[in-house]
This record gives sequence, structure tokens and C-alpha cells, in this order.
Amino acid sequence: MQGRNRRILTLLLIMVALVAVVSMYATRLLFKTAIEEERVRLQDLVQSQASLAEEMGSLAMGSRVEGGLAACREKILNHIAKAQRDFGHKSQTGEFVVAKVDGNNIVHLFRNGEAVSRTLPGAVTPLDSTEDEPMRRALLGETGTLVWPNPLGSERVAAYAPIVLGQERLGLVAMMNLDEIRAPFIQANAKIFGVGLVLTILCVLLFLKVSEPLIQDLQLSERSYRDLVEGANNLILRINEAGEITFANSFARTFMAGEDDVLLGRTLLSFFEVSHEGQGLEQVVDVIGGEGRQNEIPVRMADGRVGYVSWTVKLIMDQGRPAELLCIGNDATRIHKANMAQKESEERFRGLAKASPVAIIITDIAGNLLYANEKMHQMTMATAVQLAGQGWLNSVHREDRKLVWKHWLERVGPATDKVELRLMSGNGEFVWALWQVVEMGHRQGEASGNIHTFTDITEIKETQLAMSRLTAAIDQAAEMIVMTDLDGVMTYVNPAFEVVSGYSRSEAVGRSTRILSGREQEGDFFADMWETITSGKVWKGRIVNRRKNGERYTLESSIGPIRNNADELIGFVALGRDISQQLVVESQLRQSQKLESIGELAAGIAHEINTPTQYVTSNLQFLHDSCETYSKSVERCRELIGYVKEHPDQFPDEAFRELAEAALDEEEITYLAEDVPAALDESAAGLKRIAEIVRSIKQLAHPGELAKAFHDLNEIARNAITVSTNEWKYVAAMAFEPDELLAPVFCLKGEVGQVVLNLIVNAAHAIESKLKGSGGQGTITIRTRSEGEFAVLEVHDTGTGMPEDVVAKAFDPFFTTKEVGKGTGQGLAIAHNVVAGMHGGRIEIATVEGEGTTFTVLLPFEQPAGD
Repeated sequence: MQGRNRRILTLLLIMVALVAVVSMYATRLLFKTAIEEERVRLQDLVQSQASLAEEMGSLAMGSRVEGGLAACREKILNHIAKAQRDFGHKSQTGEFVVAKVDGNNIVHLFRNGEAVSRTLPGAVTPLDSTEDEPMRRALLGETGTLVWPNPLGSERVAAYAPIVLGQERLGLVAMMNLDEIRAPFIQANAKIFGVGLVLTILCVLLFLKVSEPLIQDLQLSERSYRDLVEGANNLILRINEAGEITFANSFARTFMAGEDDVLLGRTLLSFFEVSHEGQGLEQVVDVIGGEGRQNEIPVRMADGRVGYVSWTVKLIMDQGRPAELLCIGNDATRIHKANMAQKESEERFRGLAKASPVAIIITDIAGNLLYANEKMHQMTMATAVQLAGQGWLNSVHREDRKLVWKHWLERVGPATDKVELRLMSGNGEFVWALWQVVEMGHRQGEASGNIHTFTDITEIKETQLAMSRLTAAIDQAAEMIVMTDLDGVMTYVNPAFEVVSGYSRSEAVGRSTRILSGREQEGDFFADMWETITSGKVWKGRIVNRRKNGERYTLESSIGPIRNNADELIGFVALGRDISQQLVVESQLRQSQKLESIGELAAGIAHEINTPTQYVTSNLQFLHDSCETYSKSVERCRELIGYVKEHPDQFPDEAFRELAEAALDEEEITYLAEDVPAALDESAAGLKRIAEIVRSIKQLAHPGELAKAFHDLNEIARNAITVSTNEWKYVAAMAFEPDELLAPVFCLKGEVGQVVLNLIVNAAHAIESKLKGSGGQGTITIRTRSEGEFAVLEVHDTGTGMPEDVVAKAFDPFFTTKEVGKGTGQGLAIAHNVVAGMHGGRIEIATVEGEGTTFTVLLPFEQPAGD
């Protein structure tokens, strides 16, 4: 109780001291602030009075006041005296002084509004004296403030400024004692301290009143704590720095000594059945294991037996160094013996699991890992930390985790189904495993966990996957694949074989490959092939076969041997690719290249023709102009001859007159005047026609564009008509009926021009065949128009027409009804490929045998969607 009262009194004194320090610091701070404010106020007062006095002096001198500067000085000093009297009334210690310099002395003129006699003490002071420092500075022309000790020993705050009146300088000083400012703050400090002291005492009394129940509760808690510690079934000990027991509860004394208070003063390590060096606190911590850990330590019991205690310790520090150790021990003897028995059982199990070729894990009922054998770590390449908890599920492939949960959680009763899944091996690869779950149960029959086994089936699965991939690749291959036995009997065909040959799998398997033979190769061909493959080599070449419907097709084929594990030949596998269409395309390409070469040659010829045509045209124009000049010269000659005839007196020589009359042959001149211009015009028209033909040839012979653009279909048709004139002008009349409002077509200009040219040539040949030897002429009519989204070009002829069987094959490559040398069978095939394949259009045939044929070409104005 006395100790508590001392602590309360000490607290009270500390709080009083704090209140005193705070009040003194606040008073000092406010006092400094008040001094600064007073200095500013005095400075403003002095400067305002000095400025006013100087202004009054300036006005007086300017207005020439009666009495002059002396009278003005008297009025100014009276005014300052009045201000000094007002200042003195407001301050008990304040002084307002006006002085001047008289030689080396300072002479006071006014003090607080009253004139100062020189006989009074302090009325005259030396100029270099520090007793009147503010006035000295003012008379030297300085302005400012100063905290200055007066002759009586107290400090004063002063403000000073000079007054200049004409040639005279006065000094003005206002000052007051600091005690006048300090006294209110000292009084306030005393009041604040008194109030703080009263409030502190009240707070302490209130704290005592409020804390009394709390102190009683703490005392009650202390007694309850002691009862709890003494009644606990745990060993509770306190160990000092020397490792000695300073406190032991009842259970600890009974467990370790059997008698009360025998433990106190003994070292704890003397009861431990473990090797140790030293008996101090640090050695105890080293043996038990430190704060936050629980270790079972063998302890010698009171009856001499060795028991096991699980210790928990709390280290208590004092000024950064260990001072005491609180030890709580739990008797774990029975648990230790049970754990040892269980450990032996687990060791036997671990030995079996470690030797098992199957990965094994044990989980609790929630799926948290309890154990994983070595095989599991090898298969997943995961550490125990990575598999801990439900981390082992992360080793299951992401796509198989839902399968695991579904199979595991939705099963009813013991799981016997085996599931194939993938375990990730940690390096991005996975292994296939056969997974099975078996429940573990308590003795009471309740489920306590699960045993999971994973059997590595990677090799089996990879073999299956390889077989399935191989089968899928063969089934989906674009090339036909055929397997036969040693006699050439088909044992397997893939779907591509069915598409190419027309035979179904059921129709082909079990039959000889001879059913495919096109009978176009000689016997030596197959003999050489058979000799190559039976010798174990691979044969490659082209074979012409026949489809089920009789059509022939060409295969780019390779045939190789099939061997068993003993490297014995057991059959053959043939891989073939239908290249019939490829051969057609290659032929078309060769033809196109030939046509392109011809076109380039034609373009070159057109260029060569165009050059002389240009200068011949220029010469004809020159001759035409010269004829006009010649005609004018002849006319002047006629006028001269007429003049000679009409004036014989001027030309008396008869012979001269006869010679003049015979100078011009009128018949010849008339002939030339009529026929030469006509011949020149006809030659110019011919050259213009040649230029048009050259331009059209160059347009059609231009190399094919790389990209489509918008072109005028009418212009393309005109160029084709011009270029093909030599083909049709002797057998047919040409009628061109263009739609002048036709919109441009998005196309390849050169290719479309080739189509129109081919159709015109075919039409001319058809008319020529019909009219051969008759001398008559047919008609070729070309029309253009729009039809919805298509531009339409019709080429109609009055030729032989075509029978239905010819119409059906008209667009087949190399099909022709013309005589040898007249056609290649490529024109319409190329036309169909250009219109339908390149432009997404259509080409149609309407024909009446013996009357004529109409080819209709439909080209889309815009590029079809998806092209």
C-alpha cells in the first residue's frame, strides 16, 4: 500500500513539474512576441511623427510663414510635444524625447511634452556616450528600434528616427521599460500555473477513484492465476539466469521430486536425460529448442522412471539480455510410446512404399496430402513442399483435374474404377498414369482418408497415341495409300483412295491391284517396278490408272516394302497423288507462256511498225501541204501566161508567146489536182488504220496485270475486234452494239481481252467452215449490256453451231473439232478459267446446230466477297 502511495505521489510531482514548465515556456514565448509588437508600434509612432514634422517644415518654408524657419520650428516642436504628452498618458514608463546636437553634446529639448532645462540632470549628455544610445543614432540620421539598458539598470525598448528641418537635424526617440510589458505576463503565468496545479490534483484524485476497482480486479486476477497455475496438470517452471528453478507448480513438484519446495534452487538440466554442457539459461534454451517450439525431452521422474515431457518456453528479456525463462511442460509419456509404435509401423510401410514401382500418395478426407512415396516424386519431379496440402493436384494435368474431382467426389461407396490421366513432370512434359483411389477407415468404420495409386502407362499410351495419330494421318491424307501383301492383294486402302479410284474400301480390300491398271504401260514397266520392290527398294514413278467409271488418271506414286520385327518382307505400301489436273495446268501454263511470248513478239512488231508509220504520216502531211503550195504556183503561172496573151504589144516575140502557152499541160495539171489530194487522203486513212491496229495489238499483247483494276469492257471489245480483223473480214461482217452507259468492270484487262479475242476467232472459224467455197459472208454480232451485278458480253455468229456432245466438252482442255494446225483446244478452256476462276463470273453457250452459236460472258462489276 505504501509503495502504491509513493508511486502516486511521484506521478503527482511529475505532473506539477510538467505544468510549471509548460506555463513558463508559454509565458516566455508570449513575452517575446509582445516585445516585438511593441517595437513595431514605437517605430511606427516615431516615423509617423518624424515624417509629419518634416512635411510641416517643408510647407512652412514654401509658404514663407511669418517669423521664418524659427517660428515654424517652434510650431513643429509644440506639435511633437502634444504627441509626447498623449503618449505619456497611455504609458506609465514611456518617454518621448526630442533633442539636438550642440557641439559634441546631445541637448534634450522636450521630454514627454515638456521643455527640458539644461540645468536638469541628464538634459545634456556627451555625443559619444552610450547612456543615450537611441538618441545618438537618431541624430546621426539612423532609423530603427533597440532594446537598451537605461542608466537605472532596467531594460527599455526604444524606437528612434531623425527629423530634418532645413539645415537643422533633430532626434526623436520613444521608449518604455520592459518591466511594464513583463509584469502582465508574470501575473498570467502565476494564474496558469495555479489553475494547472488544481486541475492536476483533481485528475489524480479522479484517477484514484476510477482505478481502485481496476486494482482490486487485478489483485483478484492474480489470485485466480495462482490457483490456475497450482491446479494445472502441466509442469510450470520459472528458470533464472543460472538455469535454477525459482518457481514450480504443484504438478511439477509431484512429477519431478515428489516433495514440496525440493525443486527450488536446483538446475532444470539436472533432471534431463540428455547430454549437455553447462547449466545456465542459454544451455536450457539450446536443449529445449527455443521460444515457439515444442520438443519432447526425456525427464527423470520422482519414482526413477524416465518420462517424456513436451516443453513450451517463453524467454523474458531485461534491457536486451535474457533474464528469465518460463517453461510449460506437458506429460507426453503415453503419447511418446504410442508414437514410437506408430513410427515403427510407418517405417515398415515406407519401406514397402519406397520399393513399390507404383506411385502412392495418402490424403485425408479433404484431399490434403499426408504421404507421397519416392515413385510419386520421380514421376512428378515435385518436392514434398510442392505436393503438400492439395498441391499434389497441381501435378495433375489441367484438363484432367475436373475428371479427378468428378470421379473422386461423385462416387458412391468404395472406388474401384481406374482412370487414365496425365501427371505433369515439372519440365512442361507429362506422363500418363492409371489412377485408382482406395478409402481408408477408422476402427469405427468411418472414412479417414484415401490411398491414391498412379501406375505409369506412358509407354503404352504413347504407343496407342502414335497408332491413332498414324491412323488419323493416313485416313486424312490427301494422297491415296494402299497396303498389299506379297502377291499384290490389297489389305488396306485409305479414304483418299476411295475418292480417287471410285472403289469403296469393301470393294478394294481382298482384290488385286490389277483392277486399277489403265493398260497404257507396257509389260516391261511393271516387271521393272516389281523387281525393284521385291528386292526391298523403293520404286518411284508415274502410273496411268483407270477409275471405276473408266476414266484414266495419272498418279505420282512411290511404292516401298513393309517389314516385320524380324526384318522380313511381309508386304508393300504404295503412296500415290493424282496429278491429272496438275498436268492439265502445266499444259495450260506452257500454252499461256507460248501466248505470252507471241504477245511480246507482237508488241515488239507493233512498236517497229509504229515508228515508220509515224514518219510516213508526217511525210504525207508534208506532201498534202506541198500540193496546196504547188496549186497556188500553177495558178500564178496561169495568170502570167494570160497576161502574156492579153498584152502582145509588151511581148512582140511570137516564139516567146508560143513557148509560154505550151509551158502548162492543162489536162495533166487537172488530173493531178483532182487525184493527188485524194491519193494522199486515202494514204493518211490507211496509216491511221495501221496506227489503230498497232494500238489494239499493244493493248492485247500487254503482259497480264498482277492486280485487278476497273476497265471499260467496250474498249476491251473494240481492241479485240481491231486486232482480229484479218480473221473475220473475209468471211463475216462485224456488228458491234456497245452499251455506252456500261459501268467499268473490276478485272484483269489483258486476260479479259484474250477471252473476247478467242471468242471472235472461234466465231470467224465457225462461219468459215459453214461458208467454205460458197463465197458468201456471215455475221458476227457483239453486244454489251448490264444485268444486275454483272456486265454481259455476247458474241453471236451465224456459223455451224454445235451438237450437244460438243457443247458438253467445249471447255475441256485440248478438246477441239478443228482440223490439225487450226486449233489447240485451249482457247475456250483458258476463257472459262479466266471468267470463272479468276473473276468469279460465268460463260454460257446457246447454240442451234446449223444456224449459229452465242457465247454469253457475265463478269461481276465488283470483286466478289471472299476473293
